[in-house]
Amino acid sequence: MISVIIPNYNKSNYIIETIDSLKKQSTQNWECIIIDDKSTDQSYSIIKKKIINDNRFSLLLNNQNSGANYCRNLGILESKGEYVIFLDADDLLHEHCIESRLKFVSKHRHLSFAVFPMGTFYNKIGDSVNVWNRFKGNHLNRFLAHNLPWAICSVVWEKSTLIKLGCFDESFIRLQDVELHTRALLYRNIKYQVNSDNDVDCYYRINNNKIDNYDNFLFNDIKGKMHYISSFNNINIRNKKYLKGTFFECLNNPLFFYEKGFIDKQKLLELKLFIFENKDLIYLNKLDLIILEIFFKIRFFKIYFKGMNSFFKFLLIR
Repeated sequence: MISVIIPNYNKSNYIIETIDSLKKQSTQNWECIIIDDKSTDQSYSIIKKKIINDNRFSLLLNNQNSGANYCRNLGILESKGEYVIFLDADDLLHEHCIESRLKFVSKHRHLSFAVFPMGTFYNKIGDSVNVWNRFKGNHLNRFLAHNLPWAICSVVWEKSTLIKLGCFDESFIRLQDVELHTRALLYRNIKYQVNSDNDVDCYYRINNNKIDNYDNFLFNDIKGKMHYISSFNNINIRNKKYLKGTFFECLNNPLFFYEKGFIDKQKLLELKLFIFENKDLIYLNKLDLIILEIFFKIRFFKIYFKGMNSFFKFLLIR
């Protein structure tokens, strides 16, 4: 059986679609545990009404807002399945997702986890053609460099592996699944398989209304990336250099928001100052700093060419 674990916080506008995508599954060999993280909207009552008399669903309510990783860890402890899938409260599953993943893991019981292609959408499935199935390259180094090869709902986990890893790190407010995937790939006895040729079986919602305050979002995003860097700064020297890619993204994200008009020049310069004040988190030589300064100045004047980010990130990691 697969246990589907969904943390929810104020997703009353989307959670019904997520639940419906589960109810439409072509197999019944699953359970779903929804953990409401003390939502301030009507989520809890909406979910409770939606799943009434359906014993495949369990609904838990936190006494206080504790974060998505706390919710996921609670779901793991409460789960009865041998395997686990994590969904966000606005993700959707293809109707054959659980059945096909169960068939796969039943034939590959030696695997700790398996990865499947993920589609994206804005309002309905089919309005975006972007698919996450670019699994080539060294997956560990890609996570370290923030060239993320897969996302949280792409993975089916062996529950015992999650327990062995110590589950999610609840100190992370950003990059929560990125941290777990990185830690798993560093674990010596982990065995996994990516299935890039499979059809898309899950969908990530691109929600442009997720961000209420761009200044706070960017500040927390930068702090989250810095937390990630500091957590893996003791890895071997061959892999460590790829963390420069995550530091690069600390700078790249504010520049993107500036170009889109979401933050002004003053806020951009404040964020840049904060980033470079913390450059000692990772070893950057003089050439690295020059590369970052050149990149910043070009983007500051809103000059962009195709492949620019990848080019500068490559120079930095080189």
